[in-house]
This record gives sequence, structure tokens and C-alpha cells, in this order.
Amino acid sequence: DFHEHIMPELRKRGVTCAYGDISSPDVLEQAHPGEVRLVICSIPDSLLQGVTNLRLLQMAKQVWPKADVIVSADNPRQAHLLYEAGADYVLRTAKLCAERLHALISDHSSHTVHHHHIGEETKLNHVFAAFKEKDHDQIAKNILV
Repeated sequence: DFHEHIMPELRKRGVTCAYGDISSPDVLEQAHPGEVRLVICSIPDSLLQGVTNLRLLQMAKQVWPKADVIVSADNPRQAHLLYEAGADYVLRTAKLCAERLHALISDHSSHTVHHHHIGEETKLNHVFAAFKEKDHDQIAKNILV
């Protein structure tokens, strides 16, 4: 992160944190010395500066060879390359969005079929409301952390 100034607040809240160049093996080792079971790189290359998920994957595997490493890709081709480089799982924002939309539409379809049989008019607003509530709850949790 480029916001070193938030570290005191994070520490006040009991969050262990470190600041440095995440593409440096030395910084990674200092940030979390010892054994690591899981490394998550959740920022896609399109938002990273000066490093890529491929480089982060390579560094994580070098520093913590036994750790599972999850990285992010901007497209299917990049995901394939990351898997070939040893990623244990690759997140793709577009795929996650598609899965979320599928769930929303499936909920709407189920809701429509159920309420159509009992003569009620259905709109997506009921389904949207449930998804919005989940999103607002998640946003509130993130603001508090």
C-alpha cells in the first residue's frame, strides 16, 4: 500500500502490518518471518504500480515455498499464465462479477416462478434489496477495520 500513514491506526486496532516494497523478498521476510500457509495478492495488475502478480507469485513462492498463493488476473490469458507459473488459485474480478450476477438473476428467476404461481407481481427490487443489504454490511465491516 502507498498509505504508510494509516499504519498507526491499524496498530491501534490490533492489526499487524508492515510497510515496504512488496516485490522485495527481504521486505516479505521481514513483514512475516517464519512459516506462512497462505498468501493472497488481491489487487489486479491494472491497479498495481511497479510490480505484477506474476512477480508477487514468484517472490511469495521463493520466500514461503510451502505456502498456497492466490493471485489476481485481469483476463483469462493472464490467469492461465499465472497457473502455469505455480499459482494455487487465480482470482478474476470479471469472473467473480459474472458469478455474482448469475446468483442475482437465479434468485430473481426463482422468486419470479414462486410468486407467479401465487399471483403476485415480481420485480428485481426484492432481490436487489437482499444483495444491497449484504453489500452494505460488508462495507460497514470494512470501514470499521
